[in-house]
Amino acid sequence: MPMTTSRPIDIDDHPVVRKRYLVATPTIDLVTQRIVKQIRQRNPGAILYGYPRFGKTSSIRYVIHYLNDTFPGAVCVNFRCETHKSGSEDSFLVALLTAVGHKEPMAGKISRKRHRLLEHICMLADRSGKDWIVFFADEAQKLQVIEYEWLRDLHDALELKGIRMITILVGQPQLLDQKSALRQSHNTQIVLRFMVTEIRFGGIISAEEVGACLDAYDTSCYPSDSAWTFTRFFYPHAYTAGMRLSSQAGALWKAFERAHKAAGLGNHIEIPMAYFARAVEHALSEHCRHDSDSFGFSPAIWDEAVLESNYVLACEEIRLGLPLPEWRS
Repeated sequence: MPMTTSRPIDIDDHPVVRKRYLVATPTIDLVTQRIVKQIRQRNPGAILYGYPRFGKTSSIRYVIHYLNDTFPGAVCVNFRCETHKSGSEDSFLVALLTAVGHKEPMAGKISRKRHRLLEHICMLADRSGKDWIVFFADEAQKLQVIEYEWLRDLHDALELKGIRMITILVGQPQLLDQKSALRQSHNTQIVLRFMVTEIRFGGIISAEEVGACLDAYDTSCYPSDSAWTFTRFFYPHAYTAGMRLSSQAGALWKAFERAHKAAGLGNHIEIPMAYFARAVEHALSEHCRHDSDSFGFSPAIWDEAVLESNYVLACEEIRLGLPLPEWRS
């Protein structure tokens, strides 16, 4: 039966255009397996660090989805840390109560909020049939020492209830500086609970990794119960004729190389996922009007896509704003 080329939805409604999708990358797969190991070994905490726009926040959603599939019923809590001039335990407890899904996060005094938070987490753990929960603290470099102490209190209270709290601190490389500062100030109780394991969230560093990412566009479908892969959706005629994005791995990597070298950014290339995704999104959505049985991506299309992704501008900001040894680590 011939493959139809009539799209099932409007292009503007596709998640690639709306930027509401996740694709697995080698880095996300590695991070996911490291976190699964943390859970299986019941290690209490880890630092997941990387530069801005490398895809850390998106990876949390992917990991939580994976954990829910791997450990049905698992309790995974995702909360975003905020900047405060001074630590407010009341505000901190409200944020945690909201993150765990409590119906009345604002009610009660601080002591009551602490009690309700503990009770609610115990209830969630009991429902899950597991003796552990996972907290993902996004933008964790914003946490103050006192907030770590409040997390430690919660960790210890849950431990007394027989529940292991596994905390993944997700943030920028400043988290490593915080770890060093906590060591120097003899706050080892915080380091031992939350910071022993370090997981670096890196970018894309080879044509092979580009290919692995592009393959996800060739295999991910929307609607999810259809055969409309992302590539097929934007280029139905070319896809039917055999075109696949994964075959463009070398061409896209070379386009990033050309932009990188032309900007004088050095020999080390590490593409943040956000800018890689923007390049692919541009190539898919801006040129699909040229779809045909004979369509093929030219070097000019990939050069344009890399330019529109703002990859070079981002690298320049990273290079200016962060120490070079960390950038190359």
